[in-house]
Amino acid sequence: MNRKHLLTSLIAAGLVVPALATADWTLYGRAHLSADILDDGAEYNEFNVSSNSSRLGFKGEREFREQLVGMFQIEQQIDFDTNGTNFATRDTFVGLKGSEWGMLRIGKFDTPFKRARGPANFFGDQVGDMRNLTRSRAQTGRFDERFNNSIHYQTPSFGGLTWNIQYSNETGDASTVDGATNKAYSTSLNLNMGDLTGALAYEKQEDGAMDPDAWRLAVGYRITPAFRMGAFYQNSETTNGDEADVYGLGGQFRLTSNMYLNGHAFQLDSDLDDADATMYALGLEYRVDSDLRFYGNVAMVDNDANSALSPWSAARSANPDDANPLGQTATALSIGMRYDF
Repeated sequence: MNRKHLLTSLIAAGLVVPALATADWTLYGRAHLSADILDDGAEYNEFNVSSNSSRLGFKGEREFREQLVGMFQIEQQIDFDTNGTNFATRDTFVGLKGSEWGMLRIGKFDTPFKRARGPANFFGDQVGDMRNLTRSRAQTGRFDERFNNSIHYQTPSFGGLTWNIQYSNETGDASTVDGATNKAYSTSLNLNMGDLTGALAYEKQEDGAMDPDAWRLAVGYRITPAFRMGAFYQNSETTNGDEADVYGLGGQFRLTSNMYLNGHAFQLDSDLDDADATMYALGLEYRVDSDLRFYGNVAMVDNDANSALSPWSAARSANPDDANPLGQTATALSIGMRYDF
């Protein structure tokens, strides 16, 4: 059922107000599931089925006058493999935009710092996702977040360059207590010049103690029509004041009109004793079209003695509690399907 027929049916059923018919709106979603074998290098070696950042949402726009477009989005995570579904858990906001002055929105959404990994992100929401190294709370600080109570402004594009700035007055609770320290600031400069993309981002979180912060740089370049590469660097501070660097390279090679080979390697260097880690991922992806793809990946994390990271903990419903890769080499084999609708 297409959007117009769905809208007509909902109005006829009295499920939406007639005013919604004047807006250009879309129902959308993603079903992303995989079958995996996860091995922590010690005792755990099991088969898992995982839902990987699957979602359902609706969004819309309405032009009130020239350079004044109202917009909204409500999006929630859907775990297809379990009964776990909560409303408006993902990017949910309302705002205004215009091509000449930019975009202003309020709500809960990914920070500019989080989105800045895009140019070097070849395994997003899959085993081997770079966030398995970049967002470990103990070793790097947890900076790839979606903050509550946020205000975000994005400039219009100036020759392919845009600036984003976001402020959250309370990153966790619904209201700000007197003297609250749970504030956060996130900003990025983003470049999009066709074959060359990049992002330089900074984020500072207030916790009343160390007030940790992080820098991130990601660059992507399409060297040939069939070959694209990405580079990434991050320096971050944990809530204990220790610092860590994460850096790496990745690439994508188009083997045929529908087949892609993806790979990357990342290194985590931590100030903590014996807490470094190295991650590798290699995958083959077949795209029926841009909305339907199948893939097979192998990923591994090689941990130092005091590191317990895995290649499967980010953005997945299957994250077994009894797996303990402390000081081990954790591996994952995954066959997945992603369907955007």
